[in-house]
Amino acid sequence: MPLEARCLSLCPTLQYSNRRLGQLAGLLDNLTTLSKNDLLLGHQRFYTVDTLSAIITQAGCGVDRLEGIYLKPFTTSQIVSLQLDRKVIDALCSVGIDYPELSCGLLAEISSR
Repeated sequence: MPLEARCLSLCPTLQYSNRRLGQLAGLLDNLTTLSKNDLLLGHQRFYTVDTLSAIITQAGCGVDRLEGIYLKPFTTSQIVSLQLDRKVIDALCSVGIDYPELSCGLLAEISSR
């Protein structure tokens, strides 16, 4: 039996909670605008759950698992200034798994078909 190739992909989410709040508060022109921090991190684009899944499928691969990475309601500097207990940070990570569209990143487990 041939071995199936598998890999993980991590990418930034277009509509995560921090970006939505920033746009509604007038701090971000639109959701597709890359911030200075995005550029520093090397981000070139954002994905939604649907667009990432479609790209993977179009490439002839399958999405075996897709989950969110870290529910991030505020900017990094705002979160740091809150000095949140580690338990709160861990909880934000746990909640993010079930809400990929609101999380700041997407994790996809991909396999060849």
